[in-house]
Amino acid sequence: MKLKMGISKLLTVFMILTVVISIAGNRVYADSYKVVTLGGNLTNSQKEDMLKYFGVSRQDADVIEVNIDEEKKYLSDVASSDQIGTKSISCAYVEPTTGGGLNVSTHNISWVSSSMIKNALITAGVKNANVKAAAPFTVSGTAALTGILKGYETSSSGSKIDENKKKVANDELMTTGDIGDKIGKDKAAGLMNDIKKQVVQDKPKTEAGVKKIVENVTNNYNINLSDGDINKITSVMNKINGLNLNFGEIQGQLNGVTNQLKDKLSTPEAQGFFSKIGNAIKSFFANIFG
Repeated sequence: MKLKMGISKLLTVFMILTVVISIAGNRVYADSYKVVTLGGNLTNSQKEDMLKYFGVSRQDADVIEVNIDEEKKYLSDVASSDQIGTKSISCAYVEPTTGGGLNVSTHNISWVSSSMIKNALITAGVKNANVKAAAPFTVSGTAALTGILKGYETSSSGSKIDENKKKVANDELMTTGDIGDKIGKDKAAGLMNDIKKQVVQDKPKTEAGVKKIVENVTNNYNINLSDGDINKITSVMNKINGLNLNFGEIQGQLNGVTNQLKDKLSTPEAQGFFSKIGNAIKSFFANIFG
């Protein structure tokens, strides 16, 4: 009898634990509710293809559309009409999470890189989310950030983002892209990230102080940029400085971008290091087989 009572109690405890775990699991799902934004100018077939690519259906994700007017709202002051285009094509998958930082990937996005998007999201104040920017065919991706931010705000776990932060984040994205055309996307993302890190930490009192940081970090990268490029970077960094971002809160995110870009040899220091290793290896084999 005692054995039967013991087994009965164990079964009861097991059932309770099962219910608790099930409830907890549902709460985690609710906290990370998924949103997909679709370019308003896509065909119905293309929209369905994008949902399949993101691995969601209209039943398990909030699906919304982004139109060209929304894109122009944030890009018209920082991008040319050619860069903006006339149609809304870019799509995004956004899943806010309770931890894990920002995980960003791209598909069929040619001009904007995942690191550039990640940098802009940090500026906008997004801390934790799984993000995918994509399109059914190759596009520049200049408007991807607009869809991502709209998706984040729409999700149950996201929050309203200050309009000024949105504009500055888009300005940063476009400026990085313009610089990337000259020095490469990854190096440009690393440069902008390092400058931002210094600006947010030091909080210069004047635009001249911001420009000094821009010039110093650029010199450390051993790259030649025109006065116009320096002024363009200074302008957006001055706006970022005006957002009064908390360095302690975003330091980990900024360092995360730095670490991510190290693998892509975005800094001259990394390039020099691996170049030396490469030369040493070549010399080693030359001595063996020479």
